[in-house]
Amino acid sequence: MTELLLIRHGLPLAGVFDPRLSPEGTAQAERLAAWLVHEDVDALYSSPYRRARETVAPLERLTGMTATVLDDLREWDTDVTQPYMPPEQIGADDPRAAALAEGRYEDFVPELDWDAFRARAGRAMDTILDAHPGGRVAVVCHGGITNTYLATVLGLPTMFWFHPDYTSVSRVRRMPGGRIVLHSVNETAHMVAERAVDAVA
Repeated sequence: MTELLLIRHGLPLAGVFDPRLSPEGTAQAERLAAWLVHEDVDALYSSPYRRARETVAPLERLTGMTATVLDDLREWDTDVTQPYMPPEQIGADDPRAAALAEGRYEDFVPELDWDAFRARAGRAMDTILDAHPGGRVAVVCHGGITNTYLATVLGLPTMFWFHPDYTSVSRVRRMPGGRIVLHSVNETAHMVAERAVDAVA
């Protein structure tokens, strides 16, 4: 069995292209690393975007591993014309805010080539799964990529179907027969708890 830990980046700065983490996002990344360092992670991967690279950095430091940067893990930012804006900071008069409030997540980026995005997300995860048979891999990416890949695993017709929290962890497993199964969605225990080390299997 191979397990992927799909991790959304920490809270970034708003209103710029390829933003870095905000101070809050940096603190989230530190808590994530302190939590995951107690799991037997075999490899780290990251989107090339700064907010993902800065999120994986504390885990690199604690594990001594260097994350492989995989371009296919990038979010839709470079595929559309708008700078990144955390959904929580979008003004109420923005049509994107109404789309999110009503659960119309795909209307958040209506100009995106959905088929290409879905194909890229699947290709990224297949690349990682194939490279680490029997391993556990932490993959720091983005909410859109995670949404789209999990929707594909579940056979959902819509690609954006939930709103992952910053530094949340969602797990998928490739079973020995090759089937991909969803194990968990949007884990955030690291944001509110300390891990009991001797309780980790």
